[in-house]
Amino acid sequence: MTGIEWIKAASVLGAGMSVGFAAIGAAVGEGYTAGKANEALSFRPNLVGDILKTMLVGQAVAETAGIFGLVIAMLLLFSPIEGKSVLTAWAYMGAGLSMGLSAIGCGIGAGLPAGTACQGIGRQPMVSGQLSTLMLIGSGVAQSTAIYGFLIALLLLYKQLPMGMAIVPACSMVGAGLCMGFGGIGPGIGEGMAAMEAVSAVARNPLTVGLMTRTMLVGQAVSESTGIYSLVVALLLVLSV
Repeated sequence: MTGIEWIKAASVLGAGMSVGFAAIGAAVGEGYTAGKANEALSFRPNLVGDILKTMLVGQAVAETAGIFGLVIAMLLLFSPIEGKSVLTAWAYMGAGLSMGLSAIGCGIGAGLPAGTACQGIGRQPMVSGQLSTLMLIGSGVAQSTAIYGFLIALLLLYKQLPMGMAIVPACSMVGAGLCMGFGGIGPGIGEGMAAMEAVSAVARNPLTVGLMTRTMLVGQAVSESTGIYSLVVALLLVLSV
């Protein structure tokens, strides 16, 4: 195989990993939200408007990680490859891994508070606005490591690489993708769990919304730390080449 064939093969493989893995988290998160919405409607069918609206908004947030994966996949498929180093093939695979894997946790994490918000509205319809706001904040924070994965993927896509093949730079490119990809799964799910419990607590006792919001954000910030570690190491790997 020629260098161009290797790069083309890697772009196809990277695109598949990017959108394929990203679709897992988004679909699970959206399905969880829909399931909880159906559960709430079975008890409170008269609230169909508020619950369906909350479900669709929550699903849209969970879908964001999948959209990131689709964007990177399209860039990989249609990026020009003429005149590029064979190391680009490894960078393309790293980009697919970074985006696809990091989106798994974020898609699931964004769906957790959305589903709980649907349940909470069924329990406390008078505070649907507060529950929806808390859900959006929590789900938005849970998407952050997917943004890190998207950033690393873009850096790998457009990295100017030396000509020729060397094992260390090649492993650095794939290592950066694996580092940020796997590093984004846990924080996304963990932050979603914190938001889910905060929404549930406000549904039980609406007077605690301020306390729950602050506690949720502190807990999510701590959960985010390992994603930041992964981002730093991934950046060092990309910039070392």
